[in-house]
Order: sequence, then C-alpha cells, then structure tokens
Amino acid sequence: IVIEQLTKNVNEGHLREIFGSYGPIKDIKLPLNPVFNVNRGTAYILYEEIEDAERAIAKMHEAQLDGAKILVSV
Repeated sequence: IVIEQLTKNVNEGHLREIFGSYGPIKDIKLPLNPVFNVNRGTAYILYEEIEDAERAIAKMHEAQLDGAKILVSV
C-alpha cells in the first residue's frame, strides 16, 4: 500500500506500530530526503496477506496521523 501526505515527524517505527495492527508487515519503505534526513511524505508498506492490506486501506484512508490527514491506497 502507499501512504501519502505524511508529516516530517513520522518514522518507520510509527508506521510499524500503527499499520502493524492490521496484520504482519513484510516490508516498509520510507524514502528520506538526503539533505534534511526526513521522510519525503510518502511510505510504502507490503503486507504478507492482501486482506490485511485491504483492511488497512479501508480503516486508515483519510485518517489523522500526527495531526495531518493521510491518504492510503494501493
């Protein structure tokens, strides 16, 4: 899944804690801006099961994370 519009405060630990509640996570990619060493506002999460990914999208799309509305999609 793709998570967009993340604030600069969000790190991989936050994503594992929040999105891990929907099922086992196989991989997380959180690209960083090399100059400022903060995330670029987008993360990619790969779940072990498609059903877990679909549930995370259904529950987290347009949810609040660190005070900002995030977008979650395939």
